[in-house]
Amino acid sequence: MNFVGIVSNNYKNKNMFFIKPFAILIPILVLISFKAFSQQNQNKVRLIDNLYEFSKTSAVTGREEQAASYIKTLLQNKDLKEDRLGNLVLTMGSGAPRRLITAPLDEPGYVISEIQKDGYLRFNPVGIGHNGNLYHQFLEGHEVQINTENGSVIGVSTVPSAHFERLRITPESSKTPFKWQEGYIDIGLSGPLELLQKDIHLLDPITLHKKPTIINNSYIAAPSMRSKAAAIALAVIAKDIAKKEIDGTLVIAWTTLELINGKGIEAVINTHGPFSEIHRFNRFLESDKIDQKTLLANGISLKNSINYLNLKPKTSFTNPVTTVDFENQVINEIGLPCLYPDTPVEMVAITDIENLIDHWSHVVSGIIVQKEIGKGILNLNHKSYTSFVNESNLLVDLIGEYGVSKAEKNIRNVILNKLPKWAKPKIDSKGNIVLTFGQGNNHIGFIAHMDETGYVVDSIEADGKLLLKRRGGMLPWIWEAQPALVHVNDSKINGVFEPREDYKVATKRNIEKPLKINAGFNSMDNAIAAGIEVGTTTVTMPKKMIRLNENKATARGFDDRAGCAALLLSLKNLNPKSITQKVTFVWSVEEEVGLNGAVVAAVNLKDLNVVYPIDTYVSSDDPYLDESFADCPLGNGAVIRVLESINFISRANLKNIQKLAKEYNIKVQYGMTAGGTDGQPFLGYGIPSVPLSWPGRYSHSPVEILDYRDVNNLVLLINAIIKNPNNKSN
Repeated sequence: MNFVGIVSNNYKNKNMFFIKPFAILIPILVLISFKAFSQQNQNKVRLIDNLYEFSKTSAVTGREEQAASYIKTLLQNKDLKEDRLGNLVLTMGSGAPRRLITAPLDEPGYVISEIQKDGYLRFNPVGIGHNGNLYHQFLEGHEVQINTENGSVIGVSTVPSAHFERLRITPESSKTPFKWQEGYIDIGLSGPLELLQKDIHLLDPITLHKKPTIINNSYIAAPSMRSKAAAIALAVIAKDIAKKEIDGTLVIAWTTLELINGKGIEAVINTHGPFSEIHRFNRFLESDKIDQKTLLANGISLKNSINYLNLKPKTSFTNPVTTVDFENQVINEIGLPCLYPDTPVEMVAITDIENLIDHWSHVVSGIIVQKEIGKGILNLNHKSYTSFVNESNLLVDLIGEYGVSKAEKNIRNVILNKLPKWAKPKIDSKGNIVLTFGQGNNHIGFIAHMDETGYVVDSIEADGKLLLKRRGGMLPWIWEAQPALVHVNDSKINGVFEPREDYKVATKRNIEKPLKINAGFNSMDNAIAAGIEVGTTTVTMPKKMIRLNENKATARGFDDRAGCAALLLSLKNLNPKSITQKVTFVWSVEEEVGLNGAVVAAVNLKDLNVVYPIDTYVSSDDPYLDESFADCPLGNGAVIRVLESINFISRANLKNIQKLAKEYNIKVQYGMTAGGTDGQPFLGYGIPSVPLSWPGRYSHSPVEILDYRDVNNLVLLINAIIKNPNNKSN
């Protein structure tokens, strides 16, 4: 029943001229409100998009070109000038008052300080801002970005292999926090001559390869997020105010060199001043009051709906050789509250960034800013590669799927979809994929595991934070203060691994308490409603395979996705009817938590003559000098794991494999390493286990490295064994 229908006829007759316009006006108002809401929402989406893209830029103090380029493409304003120090300056209006609003472009970082003969790079920090005892530790074991003159190159900050931890004289976990002097950068090369091909030179800047995290479209976390957010907020102001008339002169500047000598802002003041007032974003104002309509202030409080928390900066900008009398300048400093300051997951609320935009709009004579903005361009110029295309594409797909131990469903489906059409796989009671083909009395098996290391939710705290339990052997501090993915059914929820509470003053490398996830939940009920289940929900960090050069790549999870790939590649162009022995391939589950999948497979395959586990050979081909074992270099071929922590193959089996490899001109190595494989349960039934591998660096870390040539030799070796039933190792 509508409103008009219940009005009396008498009322309608006398007031029809009111009702009709009113009835027409309602949908018009609704439409206007909807359009306004839609525009507001679109503006927020664009703001978040720019925050996300800009937070990936590298801008080590003194080398801010990439960040400056993004701002220039975002504004596309011919009046935006770049001075000789790299500052970006936009001047609008004329006359008095003369005001300056400024935000820094630069960030803390490193430069290449040495190029070693073995191809590894050493690095040094630049300027200030590397705050806290764990600042450099958050770099260890993660991808880095090197900005050359002609583009960006991805490398990895090395980390000792987790498998060797028990063999070290001084375990990594017993050490004090990681220091930059311990670090190396690996870009997959074998000498300084190859570096020239990548156009890498001394003093090229280095930062983390950044992976911004957006949580619930409400928070964004990334390195130096406060200053990155301020630069984008200032771009929003500049974009909008350029369309309006303002009182007096407004100078907007994105400044360089703040963290090394402070000369960027000095140059702007000296060449564009004097100013009646200066409004400066100060990254060293610090508070955790995020998303509470609060900005941090040092010297200013405007009359508006924003709360201002007055405090002093944690670090001073004092420069004894300054050319500006800062004591006699009217300087109003503003800052953004954040969580986890000075970490790779420095977190800022989107509403606080919008408040900063509103604050600066009030500074400019109270002009209302619409927050309309376009999109900047981030051009990293990453090199593409032409070799090992099939191998690379397969590994990209396998690495791209997640599957922590006991949660392998999705990666199992990927592997099933990549089997040849003739294959008739079965899924056993544990969840292993079992594929048998060929015919004959001899029966041999190959087994590679699908699962990866990671975490499972162990409990949910009252405030919605998730406490974790490890699945698999890892160095837990490598995961600290990094982006996180919470896996709920077939969806992923963004979050961050929180740093320990005392990360600024920590005295130990290892983190002794369970890691904790902030995924934007504000209560236990909120987390449960989102699908979080204790003991079931797994947690990882984002991963993606990255080519380092024509031969090498890095990723988290090569152990054992490369083994899974080797089995799949060996099936390519294979005619099962031509195989004169029975062959069983197993892609197993739960290897990282006790070889559980292999235990079931061994029971079902007691008739095997031999089993060949296909898994990583943890190599000492790395920059660390305290490893007197596992000496099988990358690029020298597949590896026969003669001796490992739980197995020692016979001399006869070693010689038989070597003989077969020689006959087929396959490059192989052999050696000892740490760890074990899925072959162990088969030994209990009298079935010899002969592990075959490829050598890998930095095991169970986010930056494992392999060489495609070794994987290809491993595939050739698997095929040779399959096609030669008379091989004595069978």
